[in-house]
Amino acid sequence: MARIVLDPDDVNQDRVVTTTNGAVVVLDEADSATLRRIARQLHIHRSTYAHAFRADDDATSDAVVAGELSLDDLSPLHQRVAELLAGLVKRGGRSARDLDPTSLLETQTWASSGGAARQLTDLTPSHRHNLISWLERNSDDLRSAFLHVYGDGDSAESRLIEPRDPWVAGTPLHRRLTALVNAETARDQAIDQARQTARRIAFERRGEWPSD
Repeated sequence: MARIVLDPDDVNQDRVVTTTNGAVVVLDEADSATLRRIARQLHIHRSTYAHAFRADDDATSDAVVAGELSLDDLSPLHQRVAELLAGLVKRGGRSARDLDPTSLLETQTWASSGGAARQLTDLTPSHRHNLISWLERNSDDLRSAFLHVYGDGDSAESRLIEPRDPWVAGTPLHRRLTALVNAETARDQAIDQARQTARRIAFERRGEWPSD
């Protein structure tokens, strides 16, 4: 598993983390392993993140750097990761086990854990790639949840699943996402990269991640 190295500036927001190779991970879509790796990175390099933290007043920022105030209690990123990890303990797993199995039969929309539904065609290349990775990492849990509801081959829903490895790759949702990824042009990917760059610049200027 590749080492995850985060952009220190992300400590000031709670929606995504970015790695040094430019990959963007949406926190609400991250699985348990990824969240724990993020938490470990934040702990190991806590001094770096303390220096990147920006509070409303300089005194608070200075106190965090000096170790007089806990970054865990003030950083939006630390708080969100802790909240999601606490949810893992409470639920026994990330939303893969709680996901409505009907979502795996979708070919038009995807609903995030926050409840927002978006057209698959409107997702950015980065979001599609992240979602495919999330589905594949959670394939076993998704399969178990699906079979619990629809059975294995005895229902109309089950017959929509093609035999693939990993299992989730045979679902209509994964097949549709893969088709959209395969149809991406170099221009689409360049626009997505430019968008991520623009969002990073906006974040650096305003201290918060853009909502669009």
